Amino acid sequence: MRISTLASVRLPAYVQAHKRATGEPAYFWVRPRWAAPPAARHGKTCPVTSSPLGTDLAVAIERANALNEAFKQWREGEGAKLTPGTVQWLFDWYRRLEKFTELRHNTRAGYRIAMDAVEAMAMRAGTFGQRRAAAVDATAADTLYRKAREKHGERQGAYMMQVCRLVWNQASRHHKATGIKASENPFAGMGIKSSSGAGRGNRAATRAEYDAYRAAAHELGRPSMAVAAAICFEACQRVYDAFGYEDPDGRISRGIRWGSYVPGVSIGLVQSKTGNVVTIPLADGTGADRVELYPELEAELARLTRGDDDELIVRDERTGERYTKDYVTKLHRRIKKKAELGADVKFTSFRHGGITEIGDSGTDDVRAVSGHSTLEVTRIYNKANQEKAVRIAAKRREHIAVIAAGAALDDSEDDTRSTAE
Repeated sequence: MRISTLASVRLPAYVQAHKRATGEPAYFWVRPRWAAPPAARHGKTCPVTSSPLGTDLAVAIERANALNEAFKQWREGEGAKLTPGTVQWLFDWYRRLEKFTELRHNTRAGYRIAMDAVEAMAMRAGTFGQRRAAAVDATAADTLYRKAREKHGERQGAYMMQVCRLVWNQASRHHKATGIKASENPFAGMGIKSSSGAGRGNRAATRAEYDAYRAAAHELGRPSMAVAAAICFEACQRVYDAFGYEDPDGRISRGIRWGSYVPGVSIGLVQSKTGNVVTIPLADGTGADRVELYPELEAELARLTRGDDDELIVRDERTGERYTKDYVTKLHRRIKKKAELGADVKFTSFRHGGITEIGDSGTDDVRAVSGHSTLEVTRIYNKANQEKAVRIAAKRREHIAVIAAGAALDDSEDDTRSTAE
């Protein structure tokens, strides 16, 4: 259907018609200025952007109506009526399942972010969230993956597809309710690249960067931040366990407490993600044969005033209370700047660095220290685990000594060249 005059038809909201040089009208959906980011509704910025609609009036109206529906749902948020069978409706269905509500807060939050990003992906008409979920095929999934990588990067794009695959798996099990046919998942077998690639994403911090960070933390009067870095790098613990971040759901207890630390003997670590309890020996042997396995960690712990057994080791010096994530992020940036470290050194980089260092020392299995996989809590297994933890730490100390010797040799060669010059 074509029109010869722009005034002969009532256009959908936010649609503008402009004449081309040939006199032919072209249509555009124009997002109102008040809705442009950073403006937000219900915690989300507007997923709909200004878009050309083409020159065919019927097609333009169809596309505009889809965009207006997405725009309305953004404005109304959770109160918006979802169209049954759409991708947005399917995600809402999944979030109501016990399978989702029983997940931990961080996992649920990550899934929601991924789902919101998938829903907001712009398509030729409207957003992906408006598509019929049952009509999404392998071609559509591959196109979505490509668009997601272009907009959000390799790492987040892969995560978005993984969440879709999980949702479609559940939907196919309940195909009578969802309309998704059993055993048909367009997000399966995609060849998702979960790695962020060289130079992208989170990277491992080196021991030199870790040492510089701790020194800067002390210069700024923040020994607790140096201890947290040591717990992540030396003991390979996750950031939220090192800081003891509060669980919004109140389901799990995080943090390392003074009662779990026996100087020169051991430190007990609870893996809140897996529920594993990992006790790391701090020394091997006795007398002249005694080897300190984690001297850097213990040196940092010794700088703090020991609290009661049930008190967190890492606490905000200002208040004596546990740190908040926002304040740690702000403080981490200050310490990095003081230490002259790159922006790509995140706090998670210390754990990555510690695990990498163990691997570089020739030890492939780090579970006895990092607590990655589920462990059977039996006395026999725990004994074997303790022995392995000692071997891992001893091997790592040998590797650290090699690193130090190499650094000393480089310094000596530099001094020799300077003297010769």
